[in-house]
Order: sequence, then structure tokens, then C-alpha cells
Amino acid sequence: MSNSKSYQVPEAAPSLVADPVGVCISPNTDIQTLRHHVMDAVYATNDQSALYNCLVFLSNLTNQSATPIKGKMLKRLEELALLKEGWDGENSVSIDSGIQDFLRRVIMLSSDKELVNWVLFPDARGYLYLDYTEGKNLAGITIAPHQIAAFIKRDGHLSKYNYDHLNEQDVLNLLEEAHGKDNQ
Repeated sequence: MSNSKSYQVPEAAPSLVADPVGVCISPNTDIQTLRHHVMDAVYATNDQSALYNCLVFLSNLTNQSATPIKGKMLKRLEELALLKEGWDGENSVSIDSGIQDFLRRVIMLSSDKELVNWVLFPDARGYLYLDYTEGKNLAGITIAPHQIAAFIKRDGHLSKYNYDHLNEQDVLNLLEEAHGKDNQ
């Protein structure tokens, strides 16, 4: 094998992708096959623009296969990612790309049941805010570059949370807790 990079297929018996070749894709090509073709392209180039385009393509495939609530939440995240400096006045900043990526992972790991009644809002500081309302029950999660701050008011009881790190499982736990364990 030459100096080309190799991609090992994770789902199948070990096999390596050799040098890149042209690929014809028909409308009935399954997502797994498309994903492998795109990963072949990623491993075959050092061109950052091409790598970015491949990753955007993979992201779009994932978004299209998302469930209805996830799809809406991901679409909202994409809309907020387009906000430019000054979107909410002179000192407002665009949404931090690391926060966007983090929340995208959280959404993809969530179930539709966990995302029900949550709405996503931008924060003028470049953060993202998840807001939950179900009757008298309320919750809010602010995601900053290296911190998660949250509150949950359920059945009249208020709980506050603060994490000095970004961890997807922490947010998933908060999404679940806002719904109440009896609703799971």
C-alpha cells in the first residue's frame, strides 16, 4: 500500500480502504455506504476545505435521519449559528462554535422524549440557553464555553446546578430530571 491514509471500517470485519476511487451514488444508496464514501474522502486528503465539506455532508446526513423533535432542535441550532456580532445590540456576540458542537452532540444523544417542551435560545454573550416549560414546571440550562448552569423548578421545588466543565451526560441528566422521573 502507498502513503495513502487508511480508514478501518468499524462495523465490519477489519478491512482497509485503499487509494481513493471515483464513486457513483444512486438515489437508493444507503446512509452507511454514503458515510463510508465520505470517510474515504476525508482520509484521502489534507485539503482543509475538502475535509470541512465532507464533515458538513456527514452532518447533513445525520440531521436528515434525525427524529422530528431532534430535527427541529438541530435546525434551530443551525439558525442560531448564523447570528453575527451585534445581532442583539452593540455588545452581543455570535454563538461560540464549541458550544454549538457540544449542544449538537447532546441533541443527537437525546431521545425525543427528553427534548419535549425544550426550546433553544441564543444568549447575547455567545452562549446557548435551553428553556423548559410544562405547566408550572420550569427549567433552564445555560451552556457557556467551560460551564453549565441550570435550574429546575418541579412541583414547587427549586434545584440549582453548576458544572465547571462541559459533559454531555450532565446535560442529558438535566433534560431527564426536568421531565420528572415519574414521567420516564
